[in-house]
Amino acid sequence: MAWTSMHFAMGMCGGAAVMAVPCLILRRGWRHIPLAMTLGGCLALIPDAPRLWREDFTSLPFAAALGSKDLEVWLHSIGDLFFFHRSLDAQPKEMALLGLAIIIGLYNLSLIGMLWHNRRSRARRITPLCDVDNAYHLADPPIPEPGHDQAPPDQPDPPHGPVIGRIGTG
Repeated sequence: MAWTSMHFAMGMCGGAAVMAVPCLILRRGWRHIPLAMTLGGCLALIPDAPRLWREDFTSLPFAAALGSKDLEVWLHSIGDLFFFHRSLDAQPKEMALLGLAIIIGLYNLSLIGMLWHNRRSRARRITPLCDVDNAYHLADPPIPEPGHDQAPPDQPDPPHGPVIGRIGTG
């Protein structure tokens, strides 16, 4: 059953496509795409589950019911609609390495996409100070050096309250 990696890869593609549509429309939820890819990959393996129960897990309870040939035929007919199950089963077993490469590539692509989206959204959130704040901070007196006991001149507080500290690059 080494060719199941190709089934998983096709399921991942389907899950990513299904999840990308609402993400594009709503412009949010991008972090859910890897979860949708994993779920789609697992769903693509379900048509092969009766064969596993019939051949590998014969001594477990309900193995006869879960491994029935009728269930396998029905699951394969549904799997052909979404995951191209029949055409993937006809491929040689050497396609397993290609499936693994697709799986690794899709997960890396989604990780890179999430990092890019996170960086872009953070850059959008950082805004310069408004004009009132700039005017107030430009008028700040210099901070006296330690050892000088000078009292700073009285200045009115800015509109948003006293400045306790600033975080910034400049």
